[in-house]
Amino acid sequence: MNKADFKLNGLVVPVPTPFGSDDAIDYGAYLAHLDWLAECGVRNLLVNGTTGEFFSLTPDEQLQLLRVSREAWKGLLVFHLGSPALFKTLETAQQAQEVGADFIASLPPFYFAGAPADGLVEWFCRLSLESDLPLILYNFPKHTGNVLTPEMLEKIPHWGIKDSSADLSLISSTTNYFVGGDRKISEAYAAGAKGFVSASANIDPRPYLRIEKSKMPTIQVEINAVNARANGPYAIAKIKQALSEIIPGYPVAVRPPLSSVS
Repeated sequence: MNKADFKLNGLVVPVPTPFGSDDAIDYGAYLAHLDWLAECGVRNLLVNGTTGEFFSLTPDEQLQLLRVSREAWKGLLVFHLGSPALFKTLETAQQAQEVGADFIASLPPFYFAGAPADGLVEWFCRLSLESDLPLILYNFPKHTGNVLTPEMLEKIPHWGIKDSSADLSLISSTTNYFVGGDRKISEAYAAGAKGFVSASANIDPRPYLRIEKSKMPTIQVEINAVNARANGPYAIAKIKQALSEIIPGYPVAVRPPLSSVS
């Protein structure tokens, strides 16, 4: 199957990773959340993303989350690779394919902020060409210090982009644009986006599923209200707190450097 033929659209939910009192991943709570999302009508998940605290997970934990997700989830799975080291990223991409991910996503290599554009292009080209899975570029310059530009997108073979900068000017530079900012979903759809990735949808996916189906801009007001409950510097902790009120026994703990809502 040609990579360009893979289909993904509408809402993608980046799931958080629950941690128990022993600081280990609580897979029971994780699966309970996935069951609830499926019952609500969610079809697409992003595993090991920012909301999933990938930066606090070991490589073994990251892959185990994917394995557990694949066994339980009937819909599509996007797996974020989460490493600035190219050769580790290539290895993880191969493992993700073997486990059963439908798409891979990757941030630019981070720590070395302001990396030369030709180096970033080469990094992503290697990843794209050496993996059989469709690649979603993950633009999040706030955290990586490396912004993806239209000129770079033109040179990198990729399936689409998840844009957490919410720079809608990138829509014309990619085939499949997914906005990562809740408050721009309606605007992104009007400009030609194929979908969106929403962390806030973890706690109430209903308005997000409605805008996915109808594209009606009036639903944006409802989305903004959900987003207001789960944003800011404690966003991930707020999402877990809200989930603890929906799913019995869901733990609210986050791993450092994050901290829980006081």
